Amino acid sequence: MEDKILEVSDLKINFRTDGKEFTVVNNISFFIKAGETLGVVGESGCGKSVTALSIMKLLATPPGIYAGGEINYLGENILKKKEKEMRKLRGNEISMIFQEPMTSLNPVITVGDQIDEVLLLHNKMSKAQAQEGSINMLKLVGIPRPEEIYKSFAFELSGGMRQRVMIAMGLACQPKLLIADEPTTALDVTIQAQILDLMRDLKERTNTAIMFITHDLGVVAEMCDRVMVMYSGEVVEEADVFSLFKDPKHPYTQGLLESIPKLGDRKKRLKPIPGQVPAPGSIEVGCKFADRCPYVMDICRQSDPPLLHVTEGHTSRCWLHEKEAKEYELTTT
Repeated sequence: MEDKILEVSDLKINFRTDGKEFTVVNNISFFIKAGETLGVVGESGCGKSVTALSIMKLLATPPGIYAGGEINYLGENILKKKEKEMRKLRGNEISMIFQEPMTSLNPVITVGDQIDEVLLLHNKMSKAQAQEGSINMLKLVGIPRPEEIYKSFAFELSGGMRQRVMIAMGLACQPKLLIADEPTTALDVTIQAQILDLMRDLKERTNTAIMFITHDLGVVAEMCDRVMVMYSGEVVEEADVFSLFKDPKHPYTQGLLESIPKLGDRKKRLKPIPGQVPAPGSIEVGCKFADRCPYVMDICRQSDPPLLHVTEGHTSRCWLHEKEAKEYELTTT
């Protein structure tokens, strides 16, 4: 498709520690089109942030290793670009809102100067124009007294304020691709709503593609067009947002949705997913969700399930849907 901004193909990321090498992202493939928001969900440790850092080519190597695959931005493989070329893209065409605002801002430079730096690096403007643009961005993300905050240091701000500064930096150059890694986690619901509205407005005005990483399925339902569910470094399900919430296929996705409290339903008990995410490299054969799955079969422990197409645009990495996938294949050939 010509309007794909980002296309990741069979990306494999390994980590090497203490002389051992193990896979943390295992041959994942996905795409994001212009003007589309792709939600990426899953428990902590499933590889969401590592994937995001890989797209920005910010993964520390070592211990990280790009073991295979391609990351194509507008048809060009990012993994083949040199650092000088990546600097032109980062913060300009591809921008990222990092998960941890406490450590992402420079403590010895004012927040205004840090936003100015983004604008001055990528846009031909004077220092005065950059300052005006930075203050406007602080206003847009709902920061009160933006002229005063512009002159503040990160340690003088609350966690929520720092996160909004990070969002202002990420949106400053109106990127073509925005990677948002838990952008609203540290914010109260009122500011969260403002930030989501701001991101929606950016998408509508500039046709920005957004990769939205979050644990909050409520935000996914509100913000995203498609959803990719990750578990233990693999994509286990992908579908448009309506199909995923109406008819989740993979047992892990079903478990995530069943663990959410329903408004007005006081009697129904929540169903937590038993167990925990396996350590990288601890399961060499079979489905990585098998030990936690209520529908586990013998084949689940004997063979890795492929990512099966069960309906149009809906995939699931589960042997339960092998029959559905065969029927879908027959109707499309």
